[in-house]
Amino acid sequence: MPRFPDGQVRDVTPPANARKSAVAVVIGSSPEPSVLLTLRSTRLGHHRGQLSFPGGRIEDGETASEAALRELWEEVGIARTHVRVLGKLSPFYTPPSNSAIEPVVMVCADRLECMLNYDEVEEAFWVSLEELLGSAVERIWELPYGTMIVPQWLVHPRVPLWGATAVILSELLVLYEGWLSQRATPSASTPTDQH
Repeated sequence: MPRFPDGQVRDVTPPANARKSAVAVVIGSSPEPSVLLTLRSTRLGHHRGQLSFPGGRIEDGETASEAALRELWEEVGIARTHVRVLGKLSPFYTPPSNSAIEPVVMVCADRLECMLNYDEVEEAFWVSLEELLGSAVERIWELPYGTMIVPQWLVHPRVPLWGATAVILSELLVLYEGWLSQRATPSASTPTDQH
């Protein structure tokens, strides 16, 4: 979650009329863990020309996972049969589009090729999670309910990665760091050599 200048982390509850949305946070596990990002079309109404995860509105009768899988197919041509849903990150509200976003984490074996729907997406690319760790700079984000400090990454030659996508990504990276830490720590039940 984003921090406010006073150092507090606050849950921002969306209003009742917020648009329910889902994004697909896709991790390609080979050759190294990487996350899929898109550059949104400049023709879109909200967040145009920004870096984001594939995603959009949750339709009536859909779960967040179903919506994220559908949007993944519609925007970048990755079929649900090529990914496995792992779970969800913390929901996040973004006032500019009045969207209550549910980030759905998915994994695929490789960095899959994308077939772009250019009405919605101008580019799609993979970024190594290792490259993202520790490379963020902080940016002040002015919002109706306060000023927040959010991370920003420079992963694209023209467009910074910031805003809601950066907040969601920062939570993913915290979990990834925890996973790396667990892998690096020998299990208490691992036998040790005694001489």
